[in-house]
Parts: sequence; structure tokens; C-alpha cells
Amino acid sequence: MRPPRGSTNRIGTRRRRLYGGRRNRGIRSRLRIARSVSPSLIAPQTKSAIIAAALRKATTERMIPNVRSTNSVVPAEAELPTIAVVGAGDVGSAVLRLLACSGEVGELWALDVDGHRAAVAAHDAAAIALYGELAPSVSSRAVDVLEPDALIAALDEIRPDAIVQAATLQSWWVVAQLPPPLWRRLENEARFGPWLPFHLVPAQRVTAAAAEACPGVPVVNVAFPDAVNPVLAATGPAPTCGAGNSDLLRPGIRLAAAAALGVAPSEVELEFVGHHYHVVYFWMDLEQVEPLDPQSFHLRIRVGGDDVTDRLGAGAMLATAGRLLPRGRLIAERTAASAAKNARLLLRADATDDHAAAPCGLAGGYDVRFGQGTATVRLPAGLDADAARQIVERAQLGDGIAAIGPGGAVTFTERAAVAMRDILGYDCPVLRPDEAPARVEELRARLASAGR
Repeated sequence: MRPPRGSTNRIGTRRRRLYGGRRNRGIRSRLRIARSVSPSLIAPQTKSAIIAAALRKATTERMIPNVRSTNSVVPAEAELPTIAVVGAGDVGSAVLRLLACSGEVGELWALDVDGHRAAVAAHDAAAIALYGELAPSVSSRAVDVLEPDALIAALDEIRPDAIVQAATLQSWWVVAQLPPPLWRRLENEARFGPWLPFHLVPAQRVTAAAAEACPGVPVVNVAFPDAVNPVLAATGPAPTCGAGNSDLLRPGIRLAAAAALGVAPSEVELEFVGHHYHVVYFWMDLEQVEPLDPQSFHLRIRVGGDDVTDRLGAGAMLATAGRLLPRGRLIAERTAASAAKNARLLLRADATDDHAAAPCGLAGGYDVRFGQGTATVRLPAGLDADAARQIVERAQLGDGIAAIGPGGAVTFTERAAVAMRDILGYDCPVLRPDEAPARVEELRARLASAGR
């Protein structure tokens, strides 16, 4: 593939191929495939028809002469795929490093509004991969997610097989630089929900551009997916799934259970429905503020097919995992590992059972079956879609979110809305998706004033 025109930096070699043949980017076909879903893979019903359609949507593949077409997004030549990472900050740059070292990716692109930052992130990923004698092609390009035409043009030229959306208009740690008493009040009273505009706007631009430039390509959204993804599902193209959030806790729970029982972590299996709130509850020391509602999550732990949850205590295992989360900006590496894992599993032809935040436009984290460009929800035994939704709705209260309506309007809890108004002068009890860009500018102005 020729490098796109414009501000581009290319590092490394051409994509390695498992088999011979030339890459054919010119032919793409959308296949509409009726998938039958077994009872164990029932996708939860949502208020948006987009989500139901997403479970049946076409996947994008390359049509190679003399090769029989399948419904897999894995290239028919069996060559290693291309992944574009949008946003080269703490999380995005870590995603690039992890994917470059995975041995499962042939070509990587770092896209960022800051061309130098993207180039540094791309170079670092390529350099680190060389320690393991891996040499994927790693390139960078300056692209502003707030410029739709430029973003569409970039994705159209790159033609990625998957996209990791790691861009945000303001990272959490920027807000944490406010005077400590002010930040602590916002953390305890307003919570994370009211900052949604910073994450919603870039994710909306990326998913819309992907739908235009490379329809059917899976998108992993890292920016507050438990709120962003359901809003986007109600208003337009939604990401395939999220990353981080409840998935940050899942490996820690398995490690804690394995240590308690004296078994290998690989022997520990989970049924888990969780939420972003369960991360910040431990990560931001909300244990000192309120008890954790045991009805706000579902967790069952099994070893060798035996349910050992009551023996270990679901709350105790969750707390052990939560208290050992990396603090501060170190959490970016774990978040990136979740995103890289999801991108890799989405592109595999074989199905893999795992966990993801906000799959299929749902709020909250669910167990899923990855593969062939999709992430299908796997509901726990004995828990139907309505019961799972109610669990998540209880959890999102802890993030200051009272409800996400059918049109994507987000109603914040009274406590969160009042705190934002009293502390920052920001009056937004309900966020409507089309108001998000203006709310971004208002929040920036309010924060700048509060920091003086």
C-alpha cells in the first residue's frame, strides 16, 4: 500500500504475510449475514434499533480472486491486519506499543491532532517491537478528530481492519490538577458522569468517520465507553465495544481467586456484569465515602466447573482487585492492554470468550464472544437482559448518571448536577447529544476560571 499523502511518517517494513500474494485494497464487499444466536448468546434488548441491527450487520472483507468469500473480517490472504489508533496520549501510545509487540498486527497507524506526538508514539512502538525481533509497519499522521473531512480521508486511505478510538478532549488527570479541596469535592459529589462531553464528542466523530470511510470495520472506544457507547447507539453509529472500565477488574479478580484457592489463574472462570463506577470506587477511594451496593454488580466465580463464589465472597474478590489497581496515570497501561486485547480478538476468525465494556451499545461491562468483527453478549446463567440492565442502572448512579434516555439524552443525578452548578457554575442537569460540543467549550471555560 502506498503511504497516504499529507503529513505522514512511516517506520518499519512492509506488512508481513503469512502466505504469498499481493494485497488488494480496491475491492471491498459488504456481506449481510443472518446469524443464528444460541440461547447462551442472547444479545440484550435495548431502546435503540441500531444495536439490534449491529448484531446482524455486514462485516467488511477483502474479496480476493479464486478465494472463497467468508464472513470474516480477517483478510482472505491471511496477511496480518491493519489497525488505526486514534489518539496518541497515555492510552493510545500504550495501545500502539502493545499491538506492535503482539505479533498479530502487520500495520499500525497513529493518528493524533499533534503530528509530532503521533510520530514519537509510532517510533516508540516500532522501536520496542524490535526488542522482540518484530517489525510491523508503524506509521503516523496528523489528523484532528474535530475535522470530519480530514478524518474520513485519512481512514479512507489507510483502510484499517479495526480502529481503536483513544482520543478525548480532556483527560481525567487534567481536572485532578485543580486545587485539592476543589477536586476532592468534584470527585466525591459530581463524580465522572458530568464530564461526558469531553469523551462523547471525539468518539462520535471517529465512529461517524469510520461508518463513512470503512463501513463494517469494528471500533473499540476507550473514552468512557459505559456512557459514550449507549449514547452513540441511540443517535448514530456505535462502537463495537469499549475497553477498560469493568475489564480492568476482571484479571485482578481471577488472580485473587487463584491465590486464595491455590490454583492457576487459567483455571478461574468468571461471570461478570460490572461498570466503570466499580473501578473509580476503589481507584478514587470512594470506599471512604459510601458502601458499595452489592446489587450493582453480578459476579460468579468458577473453578473446574464448580461455583466457589460463596466460599470466596464476590465482594471480597472485587475489592482485592480494585485496591490493587495502578494509581494515577499508571492506569493507562492496563486500559491500553484491555483495548489492544479487544482489537486483536475482534479480528480473529475463531471465536473467543472474554469480557468488554459497553458491547453492542450497552451501558456496563459484559462477558462477550469475540470474533469475525463482532462482540456478542453472553448473559450469565439465570440472568436475563432486563435483570442485567437493572444491575447496570444501579451502578451508573455511582458515576452521577441517573438515566440514559432512548434518544441518547443523559440525565445526571441531582447530587451530581447540583455539585457541578455550585462548584463550577456549570448548570447541566440533562445533556443532549447535540449540545455536547457547546458543553465542551463551557466546561473548559469553567475549569479555567476555577483553576485561577
